[in-house]
Amino acid sequence: MKQHNELLKSIDAFEENLDSLTPFQIATLEHYYNRAEREAWKIAGFYKSQYQFYFGRASTERGQMYVYERETNKMAINDSNYKSKIAEGLNLEKSGIYEGYYVTWKGVALSYQGMQNTLKDMMKAIVVEGGK
Repeated sequence: MKQHNELLKSIDAFEENLDSLTPFQIATLEHYYNRAEREAWKIAGFYKSQYQFYFGRASTERGQMYVYERETNKMAINDSNYKSKIAEGLNLEKSGIYEGYYVTWKGVALSYQGMQNTLKDMMKAIVVEGGK
């Protein structure tokens, strides 16, 4: 996350003067967006792994709770089933939070990809307008 924030500072510095950047500076800005995209995908990957972990854990803990309540506490089937849903729900709540972060960071990465394409279009426009 720290590296991503540092890249944003570099991007912001270039974008303050976007209309007066040289082709080399535009290419440098494109490079920063590429690096920021990679960092965003790393962050998205972390959140996806957490989402999948808690999603899987929900089923595991529900099953374990069900068996424990049936065998150890001699609960009835329905009582054990409902109690095991509590353990499942707690993990699904965490899973949902991480899924939201994953979707957000995936969107951030894709927006950086779009900005790289915009900068390529700017370079083409410079050539068309007679620049080098």
